Amino acid sequence: MSRQSQQDEHWLGGYRRLAAVILLLIIVATLARSYLVHREEALAVSLTLLGEQFAERAQRLHGLWLEQRRPAVLHVEGVAWQFDARGWPLGSGDPLTPSEHCRWLWDRLIGATASTQPPVQALASQDGTGCEFGLEPNWLIYHFSDGRVLEKP
Repeated sequence: MSRQSQQDEHWLGGYRRLAAVILLLIIVATLARSYLVHREEALAVSLTLLGEQFAERAQRLHGLWLEQRRPAVLHVEGVAWQFDARGWPLGSGDPLTPSEHCRWLWDRLIGATASTQPPVQALASQDGTGCEFGLEPNWLIYHFSDGRVLEKP
């Protein structure tokens, strides 16, 4: 083989390696983007399902509150629940900040160990009419007035 042919083979091998690396980088970037898109969708679905559970359990407490003749504080399984005038859970009977009441509600109705990564954030709504529960860009609003849990616009 001539010296020129050897040099051509050397350069051709380098171009092949470069093309393989570029192709590999494109595949990795595509997989990473797909992961991020599907992760956001999975988080949204997860929060929606948890919100439905929250609403069902709040409804169950509302029913117990009605059965017990509308007490200001309802004791269920050793836990004191505070209700509004219409019978929807507000939080614990203990003095806490509004956001702490929302965290307390979420932890008691869904469970502090709900397997979500990252954990659900719980905040009092700015107008004081409910709680907001969020998982990254997705948020739910629990309304004290009627017990509804809706997606935040």
